[in-house]
Amino acid sequence: MKELKIHSMPELPFAAAEALNQLRINLGFCGDGIRTVMMTSSVPNEGKSFLTIQLWRQMALVGTPVLLIDCDFRNSEMRRKYGIRSANQEKLLSAAHYLAGKAEIQEVIYKTNIPNGYMIPVASTIANPTILLESPQFARMVEYCAQRFAYILIDTPPLCSVADGLNIARHCDGSVLVVRSGSTPRKLVEHSAQLLKRTETPLLGMVLNRADTGSRASAYYQRYYGSSDYGYGRGHSHNKSPNGGT
Repeated sequence: MKELKIHSMPELPFAAAEALNQLRINLGFCGDGIRTVMMTSSVPNEGKSFLTIQLWRQMALVGTPVLLIDCDFRNSEMRRKYGIRSANQEKLLSAAHYLAGKAEIQEVIYKTNIPNGYMIPVASTIANPTILLESPQFARMVEYCAQRFAYILIDTPPLCSVADGLNIARHCDGSVLVVRSGSTPRKLVEHSAQLLKRTETPLLGMVLNRADTGSRASAYYQRYYGSSDYGYGRGHSHNKSPNGGT
């Protein structure tokens, strides 16, 4: 298996690492049938990709074989920010190469310098990946990977920007919606939840990101989505993650 190196993975402050560790544990409480999880948001800059790659690392570090599939083909935050490169300077292959029939599935799955962490990266920007995402090959890719990894995390574009996430959600066991505290309007969050409901994909929970636990905005989200700290499961609950990423 070919290898990727992630050159720019920031170390987290203790509080942020613990919040993500709690998120990892709570995902396990969702049940044995929840193994392929879509990570999404309503709009850009809510911290979705940051949380996805950090959650992926947390899972890998405790010994869980976990695959991260970057499906943000139009504007991959991971490709741009985390210095993801082929370890042997070979041409990087992505899910798009497999979906377009230009590579075998085994050729696009990479092990990484994070033990137990595997990745299908984005190699280049694709202006309109809709045809690829609606291809029967996408379902085959997810099914193949689900048989080989304990968890799959799929990073997608924001739901209110393009329809890509809705195409992907249909192939997942559940979705996690990242909400930026004090920034994302309630109406947008409600709209995203309704969009996911149409796909018949369970909304496992919401992650309240960049939360100031003493702020009025945080108190508002707690009242609206649930009162317990780190509440996470089926329905409208939240996990507070104090991160500074985007």
